[in-house]
Amino acid sequence: MRVKRLMEMLDQGSKGLAILGGWPVLGLSVLIGVDVVGRKLFNLSVQGSDEIGGYVMAVACAFGFSYGLAKRSHIRLNLILPHMPAAFQAFANVVAHVVLALFSYLMLWQTVDMLVESIRLKAVAPTPLQTPLAIPQSLCVVGMLYFALHTTLYIVRGAGLLLAGHMAEFNTLFGVETAEKEAKTELQETQVVVR
Repeated sequence: MRVKRLMEMLDQGSKGLAILGGWPVLGLSVLIGVDVVGRKLFNLSVQGSDEIGGYVMAVACAFGFSYGLAKRSHIRLNLILPHMPAAFQAFANVVAHVVLALFSYLMLWQTVDMLVESIRLKAVAPTPLQTPLAIPQSLCVVGMLYFALHTTLYIVRGAGLLLAGHMAEFNTLFGVETAEKEAKTELQETQVVVR
């Protein structure tokens, strides 16, 4: 039960982080809009909008991976898998989550390595802003750490369900949604937002 509760907390946390990450993306959209209008009408440019955009997108993606995990948005064989036998579905879901966890740890390792190198070299961006690269890279490390912990927790929870013989519950929680169920979920979430 502790693992289930922790998994639910990380799922909720990833939703909050995705919303939080949306605000800089919105701000970036405004900044780019101002830059485009300024260039066209006044021949002026907002310095660094492309650089800031790169940082915002990298950090948003790092935190967005975890939200994608919670929403089961990572691409799998959604058309074929729901029609396969339960045992095959469980096997495919285990493989998918193990590969995703390995990917998350590989990305974490690479982002930590990049951050350590930037700190060692006291690296700054070769742009007019001269942003210390450790700032955006450390945010990426935090996002990738969250994702790696999230995927690990999913594997622990899934292993517990399979070892207890709850294959149907495992496939329901960790499997792909059918197109009908996904559409129904989207409609329900839309109605909640509208109210």
